[in-house]
Amino acid sequence: MPLFRSKPPIDQDEFEWLLACFAWLRTVLSDAEIRPEFVLPDNPKLLSARTGPELFGAVRELAGMEEWPCRLEKVEADAVDPYQQVVREGSATCGTFSVENGEAVIRYSSAMLRDPDALAATFAHELCHFLLVEAGDPPGGPDLLEHATDCAAAYIGFGVLLANSARTFEQWSDGQMFGWRSSANGYLSEQSLVTATALFSALHGYDAKEALPALKPYLRGDMKKASKAIAQTHPDLAASLGAIDLLEWSYG
Repeated sequence: MPLFRSKPPIDQDEFEWLLACFAWLRTVLSDAEIRPEFVLPDNPKLLSARTGPELFGAVRELAGMEEWPCRLEKVEADAVDPYQQVVREGSATCGTFSVENGEAVIRYSSAMLRDPDALAATFAHELCHFLLVEAGDPPGGPDLLEHATDCAAAYIGFGVLLANSARTFEQWSDGQMFGWRSSANGYLSEQSLVTATALFSALHGYDAKEALPALKPYLRGDMKKASKAIAQTHPDLAASLGAIDLLEWSYG
């Protein structure tokens, strides 16, 4: 046993919640024996998509949900005021999910078309709402449903895409003026999503190093920390997840 244990890039309480969420997802998705695909930005199915619907189809296929009844709708985004030099969007709403007449309806902002990787992450998140629509409350209760949905998207292989798109900070220019635009997408932090991706890799037998070139450079160290911590504290992750008492995480 090492003298000093490695620590994940998130605090212990959040790490324990991610473990509980993975244990819960194994139960509600009934896929403990399935090895989902590790989806990286250079996945050929994603790269071949040229439109929003084509990208949605690729994500559905990678998620194994191509036969699920879904309808995709594009919603035009509000124009950004060029005279507002810094636009902070907070936790941006990039997509929505609803069930209408027995069919899942996923709506996405037209502004997302400029960032296909972030749009693919949004589609994965919204499709996970469909996966969890009858799953009940996640560990910690209903207030954590959106966080658990982000976790579910990492659980089925899309963690790198979510981590890379969780925070953006970019410069814009209209030829006369310029400024910076920042945004936050999703509900889990970048570090939580990286840790969830490391859990996915350990659970399904992937080498987490595969994700390093695809991650934003400043997240690669977090991935190494998370992978090392998981290997030390949960060398048999499936067994560790199976031993978690989800009743201890019940709400109320």
